[in-house]
Amino acid sequence: MLRTVIAGLRARPLRLLLSAVAIALGVSFVAGALVLADAVGAGLRAAVAFQTRGVDASISTTRGGPALDEAVLAKVRRVPGVAAAEGRATASAPLRDAAGHPQEAAATSLPADPQLRPFDLAEGRFPRDANEIAMERHTAAAYPLGQSVTVFDRNGHQHSYTLVGTFSRPTEAGIGSAQLVLLPEALRQLAAGTGFSEIVVRATPGVGQSQLVDDLTRAVGGRGTTVQTGRDAAAQLLREAAPDSASLTKFFTAFAVLAMVVAAMVITNSFTILVTQRARELALLRCVGAGKRQVFAGVLAEAVAVGAVASVAGLFGGLGVAAALQAIAGALSGHEAAVYLPLTARTALAALAVGVLVTALAAALPAWAATRVAPVEALRTPLEGKSARAGWPRAVAAIVLALVGVGAAVLALHVEVEHGAVLAVVAMVALLGAVLAVGPLVAGPVVRALGLVCAPVLGLPAKLAALNADRNPKRTAASAAALTIGLAAVSLVTTVVSGVEAGRSSGLDQQLAAEFTVTSVVADQPLPATLADTLAAVPGVAAAAPRRSFSGDLGARGTYGMAAVRGDAVGSLLRPVVLSGRLDRLGPGELAVSSQLAKEAGLAVGDTVQGGPRDRPVPLRVVAVYDGVRVPGADLGLGLVDLGQMPAIALHGNSYDDSVLVKLAAGADQDQVRSALDRALSAAPLAQLHSLADLKDQMSAPLRSTLDLLWALTALAVLIAFAGIANTLSLSVLERTRESALLRALGLTRGGLVAALTAESVFLALLGAACGLLLGIGSAWLITQVASTGAQPVLFTLPWARLGVLLGAAVLAAPLAAVIPARRAARGSLTAGMAEQ
Repeated sequence: MLRTVIAGLRARPLRLLLSAVAIALGVSFVAGALVLADAVGAGLRAAVAFQTRGVDASISTTRGGPALDEAVLAKVRRVPGVAAAEGRATASAPLRDAAGHPQEAAATSLPADPQLRPFDLAEGRFPRDANEIAMERHTAAAYPLGQSVTVFDRNGHQHSYTLVGTFSRPTEAGIGSAQLVLLPEALRQLAAGTGFSEIVVRATPGVGQSQLVDDLTRAVGGRGTTVQTGRDAAAQLLREAAPDSASLTKFFTAFAVLAMVVAAMVITNSFTILVTQRARELALLRCVGAGKRQVFAGVLAEAVAVGAVASVAGLFGGLGVAAALQAIAGALSGHEAAVYLPLTARTALAALAVGVLVTALAAALPAWAATRVAPVEALRTPLEGKSARAGWPRAVAAIVLALVGVGAAVLALHVEVEHGAVLAVVAMVALLGAVLAVGPLVAGPVVRALGLVCAPVLGLPAKLAALNADRNPKRTAASAAALTIGLAAVSLVTTVVSGVEAGRSSGLDQQLAAEFTVTSVVADQPLPATLADTLAAVPGVAAAAPRRSFSGDLGARGTYGMAAVRGDAVGSLLRPVVLSGRLDRLGPGELAVSSQLAKEAGLAVGDTVQGGPRDRPVPLRVVAVYDGVRVPGADLGLGLVDLGQMPAIALHGNSYDDSVLVKLAAGADQDQVRSALDRALSAAPLAQLHSLADLKDQMSAPLRSTLDLLWALTALAVLIAFAGIANTLSLSVLERTRESALLRALGLTRGGLVAALTAESVFLALLGAACGLLLGIGSAWLITQVASTGAQPVLFTLPWARLGVLLGAAVLAAPLAAVIPARRAARGSLTAGMAEQ
């Protein structure tokens, strides 16, 4: 039997190659998604390793501990075993752009010891004088070497430096690296009073990290001062940064699961066709003495061999996919992205499992069906004809799944958001199962209808395409299923993201009545106290009011991040969504709380809170519970009070002018008023002016980045789905060799045969795309209804342009999928085809 399996592999190289290609593409997608998930962690580890390279010991202080200054640094340098020690300090240093506006940036000092520098020189040189500066190479893209660069200090004073070099690091990975490098004395001039956030130490050769830490602890350690090894410092930084990268890792992992499903469907369909076409061959083996187990084992051995070879190729293809996507993401962001290709045991095992196990399972089902048929019957009747039509069990399963899906969706609309989200997922999975189950039942009528619609234009090829697709509805539905899943996923997320974006825009319009906000480019630096009055005097401005953020002391209830505005600004410039109570204005002794604070502190309208210090308690009566959109410059915090009430309850007097809200007069020209506001802000160089449109763009930017990444990944899923369609058509062409020759003998031209196969591919694509779009859009509607709240609405908004691109891409890609099988069918010999059995 082994010799028979080997002979079969040699006798069917083309058919096995087509199946191997489908397997390799599916495995590439799975491996690529898993590698991308691991690449997020690899990039973070690389950034941390670069930040802590050369560091044998790290000295830091806890909050409230002693400051790390030059005196401590000098003491550290005198400790035996210390080869070099550098103080690390980072300060806000906004850059002035070409228009004179401040742009956020941070500066750090240049370590004198090259081995303790967490960056490498890219071009030019590092600063040698206090009036020189080096910039991160992407930040410096608009600044040629030798140009004067203007930087603002925290008081708004301008400092000019000559750009002498650029530096680079492999990746920033969200650990907060500075974009500017100055000499230590220049940084002290820029940010007077800024101490060191950390002192890093390099040991002399022969001194271990543990010994160095012990010596440093005796010298400078104590209450509030932590001394740890370089390894421990790197591990701590990694733990602090890991939560930010965890969501992206989960995103790629979830897409890997989707990849597995799509790949499994394509592989299953390909091998089902392949084994079904060999029904006569398997029956002949039975006739000459092979037992059922031998035939079954032979088919599985052949499938495992093909799956193993294709899986290895797909695994390395996945590395290429991951590298290409990282390079594309870097190009779209305007940066040269570092490419990480970590190949873990999990990725290798998952890729081989998908390729080998799915292939074996795909071959097992039709092989088992073939062994259940008597040899003589199989020799007489093609096995395909006995199972091509869907039966009543499939219809029952589709009905049950549809009822479960609809029932879960109805319940999701009438329960709390937390439970509704779970029910929505159940409904979407059940409806997807119902669509896949009902596919063979509707595939025939759909393709026949498409044939009738296209027949007046395409003529006979459209009718032949409909007949071919209708002949085996199971195969037709299975070929379209992978495309259905891919397009359902991307249309679902695209529509939901569009709804979130539209909802945030609507929530912002509802909450913020001001047309402009003014914020400080330095987070903890207040705006001028008179700025609101200055802006209110600008022609075309109806009102300008400061909004301050502070830590509010609510006595026994705890300390919370709060906001304060002028009482008359509530209802006119700020309009929070009120869940209970009233909030048309705020007066002394009144407190509005967010729904989160009301839940955490157990507050309701009418309750009284004793705020402020214990020796001078301030009674605050809760007048409203609100919900709000977190908007830069207009964040309401967890609680809202009148501006005059703030000093009595602010903790440690840490309040500052966070923003100024500006409302225009009726009929004022926004562009003209903006120019006037820019001129008025010249006296406040750290002030940034944002329109409502600017705020909406800031809030939408992360969503658009996520959506672009999703589209890049989904493009691969759709590509695999079309590879499955091409594979199905190719195997179908081999199966219908004699039929194609007969049609040509009866007068069908080669062009007509090509048109028939192309039309069949388009019909498959339209079936899969229509099911996928309907399922994705329907699921998106359910999610928007469940997740939407009064303050943070999620609107059901169809992104017609993107959905049109999806449908258009599916229709245009279908003829490309049919090119190779159509050419093969058209170029076949008539006499050889007529002789085919």
